[in-house]
Amino acid sequence: MFDNVDAPVLAQRLRDAGYTLEAVVDRIGPAAADALARNTTLAARDALGSATDAQADLIRLFMLHDVIPAQRLEQALGDVAGLADAVLESRGEGWRAAIEIRPYAATADPGMPGAFDGWVAHDLLPTLDGRLDRPRPDYVLGLSPASSTLAQMTIRRPVGSALDLGTGCGVQSLHLATHAARVVATDLNPRAVAFARLTGALNGLDLDVREGSLYEPVAQDGFDLIVTNPPYVMSPPSGERLVYREGGFTGDALVEQVVRGGAARLNPGGTLQVLGNWAMTKDESWQDRLAGWIRPTGADALVLQRERLDVYEYIEVWLHDAGLVGDPSYHARYRE
Repeated sequence: MFDNVDAPVLAQRLRDAGYTLEAVVDRIGPAAADALARNTTLAARDALGSATDAQADLIRLFMLHDVIPAQRLEQALGDVAGLADAVLESRGEGWRAAIEIRPYAATADPGMPGAFDGWVAHDLLPTLDGRLDRPRPDYVLGLSPASSTLAQMTIRRPVGSALDLGTGCGVQSLHLATHAARVVATDLNPRAVAFARLTGALNGLDLDVREGSLYEPVAQDGFDLIVTNPPYVMSPPSGERLVYREGGFTGDALVEQVVRGGAARLNPGGTLQVLGNWAMTKDESWQDRLAGWIRPTGADALVLQRERLDVYEYIEVWLHDAGLVGDPSYHARYRE
């Protein structure tokens, strides 16, 4: 998918133009950066004004989804021929981003691993500025509250090997690479595998990214640390699904498989960290339900319940996330 993209050259162009997280936030200001995190562009447009320098054009291209005149974009990125169709789409006399490349960075306490400064590559946001575009079934999500939560909770001690299970665009792998000697990333979605490899290459990492379901691609491997934000949304296991958030399982069975299967892939003393959903059932407490998954593994576990939603609120949250608000199928999908 991105085989013709010279990622190291592209990354250097981005850096030379000041398209890094700190530089972009300095340029547009914290309020505009926060607005972009809410998927709105007006504050950033106000901050950029009529500027047409390379940094401004790259912000407009990748973060605001604007069409940039070909001559200006070539000044920012050089020869764009190798980026056509994969990273850029031709639009008349200009170019529009085919994907998003977002600046991303992390800090760490002095003497501790975890710091990096780079980018993540993923599909275009379908809801920018209030749009209600429905994402493609194999849509690859970018940064999200869930991925940020998992990154913040992950133990950052140095380890020999780490697994990013269900890598998506590769966010967790960037963090893991700062404190793991070897990082393996897996995903069922071929499109996600391609994006994770591009994310790694943009950041100078040769990630071992493997395609396959759950632990199948690493059946012969052991890890000191496994982190995963799996497709945990409980939705009907039939019909069209968003691969990044919904598996072909009933209820919370996918998360159950992640938990049950993880212990077998851990080295002695290893840790599995999962961010997911589980069902509240009438016939047992949630503590007993999860204990039934964990106890057979022989592992110790710490389970944190962050929030609890009633069934209607849960449905509304995830139908909105899928861009179905206002869609003719909304009520049927809600009932289903």
